[in-house]
Formats: sequence, structure tokens, C-alpha cells
Amino acid sequence: MTEQKTLPAVFDHAEAVKLMRMVCDWQLANPTKSWIRRSGATRVLKGTDWERAVMYPGVMATWRATDDSQYLNAAIKWAKSNKWDVGPEDRFADDHCCCQTYLELYQAMKEDFMTESSKAAFDLMLNDPKPGREDWWWCDSLFMAPPAFAMLTEMTGDQKYLEAMNSMWWDSVEHLFDPETDLFFRDKRYIPDGQGSELREENGEKVFWGRGNGWVVSAICRVVDHLPEDYADRQKYLDLFTKLMAAVVKLQGEDGFWRASMLDPQSFPAPESSATSLFAHGLAWGINHGVLDRDAYMPALEKAWAALKTCVHDDGMMGWVQLPAFNPRETKKEHNIDYGAGAFLLAAEEVARLCA
Repeated sequence: MTEQKTLPAVFDHAEAVKLMRMVCDWQLANPTKSWIRRSGATRVLKGTDWERAVMYPGVMATWRATDDSQYLNAAIKWAKSNKWDVGPEDRFADDHCCCQTYLELYQAMKEDFMTESSKAAFDLMLNDPKPGREDWWWCDSLFMAPPAFAMLTEMTGDQKYLEAMNSMWWDSVEHLFDPETDLFFRDKRYIPDGQGSELREENGEKVFWGRGNGWVVSAICRVVDHLPEDYADRQKYLDLFTKLMAAVVKLQGEDGFWRASMLDPQSFPAPESSATSLFAHGLAWGINHGVLDRDAYMPALEKAWAALKTCVHDDGMMGWVQLPAFNPRETKKEHNIDYGAGAFLLAAEEVARLCA
């Protein structure tokens, strides 16, 4: 091993794969059935809901990292239980998140029925086009739907899905990206309007939600993974990624975690594993692909990975996950939900690749 490729001791391939198995096995055995909204109402999860759908790209990542067919079979079982359908709301990005796994399964198995619901859902949008900021008006949506559009073009050769995604993506970015901080607002409620009516943190700072920005970081990785090497706008995605990551690493805590509120970390000072997982995914992906300078970004990844390992309970439960929200909120060690495991598994796959 050359000096350049020597890794800090925190990185170990066998350990990363072991942690993937532990987290994936526990979550598959203990899927989230419901969670309590702030209003006190109970939300019962369907198979296609985003809270569960985000888990399954992580299951597919575990399959790739282990070559263990039990994980592929788990994803197939989940897709079959959904009848390979998307969620019920026609243009809602959260209801399209499941398409990412359906299409990854298609890539592995080449059964045409696996793409049918994705094509139907996206064709509906393409036949009645709207600006990106109307359909993808919140930053989470950039993770939920766009990768599947790019994947569908990659797998079918039909350019219309990628071109629609690209147009909608950049319109949404123009709406949600803050050039003063190089971070993303969650939605229009947080964008300064010149009247002072936008929502602010208690310390007066703009609200930049940790997981919200993590969704965008991870989304860029997953979109670029499916773009042609010669795609005209490919570099635009990479430029946005490097700009966002440069801003993100400056806000990492000394303990390796990012907090729920990026500019007011003391408002919710507990660790937050879902944002940290998504940022770690971006860091490891960027280093692995030569997009981020290894020497400059490895220290942040080293701290993030060390922090994330402490979130895995002895039985494999992924803890310290901020529960569903649209803004920063408190986290606790026992907080767990499917998407938190999925985010960790995406990060762990790239860490395992880094160590290979």
C-alpha cells in the first residue's frame, strides 16, 4: 500500500461490512410501523412511504458490499409487497422514492415489469410539465425523485426522463440554494423575503436543516452515478457538490457529528446520525471518485465515520436519528427509523469501497 493510500485506523473494510450487516439485519427485522407526529397523531407507514423507501437503497448497498443474496431477496420481497407500484400521490417526490430500488432491481434482473410504475409516474409529469420548484419545492425531494429519473434513462436509453429531471433540478436549485452560505433552504418558509417574515433560528441565523442539506449532498452522488460521462451538465452537478461540501465541512462538530441546525447547533446539541450519515456518504463518494481532494476532506470523513460507529447499538439498531420533520428538532440515542438505517448504509458502502 502506498503512502498516498494509507488510511487512518478508524477505517477497516471488514468492520464496515460487519456494521452494514448488523444495521441492515436489525432494521429489516424491526421495520418502523408508525411514528407520532408533533400534533400527537399517529402516522402508520405504508410500504411505499418515503420513511421506508429510503431504507431500500441501503439494502441494495448491503447486497453489493456483501454479495449476499439475502439482501437482494429482501428488496425483492419489499417490492413485491408494494406490487411494484409507486405511492398514491401522482407528482409527489416522496411517493417516487421507491422507484430507485425498483430500478436497481431491474438493473440486476432485467425484468421489464420492474420499470412500468416508474415510467407511468414520470410520464404523467412529463406530459404536464411544471417548473421544478412546483413539483420539487422542498430540498428533501431532490433525493427522493431525481436519481430515479436519471436511472430510468440509463436503463431504457430514453433521454426524456434525464432531460426533464435536469431542467426541474436546476429550477429547484435556483429556488432553494442560498449563495450567501452555499447551503440549501428546506423550503420557501425559510427563504428571506425582505419583509422579515421568514422563519429564523433562535440565535437569529437563517435556518439550514442538517438532514435537509444531507439529502441534497447524497442526491447529487446518486444522480451523478447514473449520468453519462459526456453529459453536457455533468460538471454543473459536480461544481454544486464541491461548493456545498466546502460549506458543510466547516460546520462539522469537533466530535464528528453535524447537528440538526447547521447555524445554531446549540439549539439542539445532541448528535444527529441521519445528517451525519448523508454527509459521510458525500465525503466518501467524493474522495472515491476523485471529486473531493483526499487530503483536504479525509479528516472530516474520519471524524464522521468514527462518530457514526458510536450510533450503532450492540444489537445493530441505528440510533440518534432525528425523527420525521421539516426542520431541526431534538434527537435521542434511542431514536430509530428506517431511513436513518438506509442513510447509514449508503455511507458505509462508500467507506467499505474506500477501504477495499
